[in-house]
Formats: sequence, C-alpha cells, structure tokens
Amino acid sequence: MGIIINDKKHYLTRLPLWFIFIVLIGLSPILIGLLGAWITELTTGLPCHEGNCIWMALPWMAMLTVPIGGIGLIIFLIVIFIDTISLINRKNVPTTKSK
Repeated sequence: MGIIINDKKHYLTRLPLWFIFIVLIGLSPILIGLLGAWITELTTGLPCHEGNCIWMALPWMAMLTVPIGGIGLIIFLIVIFIDTISLINRKNVPTTKSK
C-alpha cells in the first residue's frame, strides 16, 4: 500500500497538488515579499528596496526555504517512485481463487 499514491487516479489528483504545495512553500518568502513590495509601491508611490521596506528584506529568507523545499521535493519524488513500484507490483500479482 502506498503512502501518497494508492490508485492510478491519484496521479492526476494528489501528485500535482502536493508538488504545487511543496514548491509554494519553498518559494513563499519570494512571492510574499514581491507581492508586499508591489502593494507598498502602489499605495505610497515610493520605490521599495531592502533599505526602506521590510517586504524586500523578506526574500532573503528564501536562502532557508528553497533548500528545505528542495529536500522536501526530493523526498516526495522518492515516495512517489516507491508508491509507483508498489502499485505496479500489486497489479501484477495473480489472484488465486479457492474452489
């Protein structure tokens, strides 16, 4: 029995959702920082950089979250590979019917 992939339909539902979730967690400081800086520039009319805006200092946290997201993605791919092998083996095992 697989951890993430238990059926063939899970390749279309669980696989993309988990992949997107892991990538968003890894890139979240960059995305949040750029969005916050863009909103701050729109409201104040002043350019936003690390010296005058906390939003542009936030993407520096990506030095921590991108490697963690990369490690999470590698672990995710290993689990998917193991689940795929177990799914293939489960379908190839002949069933015996007792008479």
